[in-house]
Amino acid sequence: MKILLIVAAVVLAGAGGFFFYFMKGPALSRYEYLKNPRITTIPDTNVLEIPFATSADGLKEVFDFLFKNYFKLKGAPKRAAKMAPPLARYENALDFEMEEEKRKTVFDNMIWKGVAAIPLPADITSLPDLRNENLTAAIACWQYGEIAEILHVGPYEKEASTVRKLMKFIDEQGYEVSGFHEEVYLHGPGSPFSKPEKYYTIIRYPVEKKKQLIWY
Repeated sequence: MKILLIVAAVVLAGAGGFFFYFMKGPALSRYEYLKNPRITTIPDTNVLEIPFATSADGLKEVFDFLFKNYFKLKGAPKRAAKMAPPLARYENALDFEMEEEKRKTVFDNMIWKGVAAIPLPADITSLPDLRNENLTAAIACWQYGEIAEILHVGPYEKEASTVRKLMKFIDEQGYEVSGFHEEVYLHGPGSPFSKPEKYYTIIRYPVEKKKQLIWY
């Protein structure tokens, strides 16, 4: 079942870099606390990024190209345990309140627009010459500030309830969403030994305090 932007990870299983990362990626125990949503501040981050506008099936090529570029960068950590997790920002308007079957149909057939990335050390500023007729790579600074985030554990098609939990928390804390849906892929289908029930994905949104109405 292809649902949600995270379909990215599902179709990426054939990408060698993703397989490498998910086989030996970060210790997941250190993310357990994020099962409870939180609001925090993240510093701006240097990243290798690949903009895309593609079908769900085309996302495999996006992440494959991302990892090919990454592993050619001098100074980028190559040991999976020291690599920052891959992530993506999605520009599509995503309605998680939509009835599940309708949402599946919409998400399966849309063109996904966004940017895939891997964080880099701040001193990496130049790219190797790796060409792709459909995609371009760049080094950029992703701006953050205050964000709300939560850990989703389980299949991607079950993510909507986790997003709704995060949205409820954002509202109760007096905040509102101020930017794009972002996902951090800690553990997913790149490993042949990984079951969907054990997929780990951090869901993030930039947030800002709700504007107060002033009555005169």
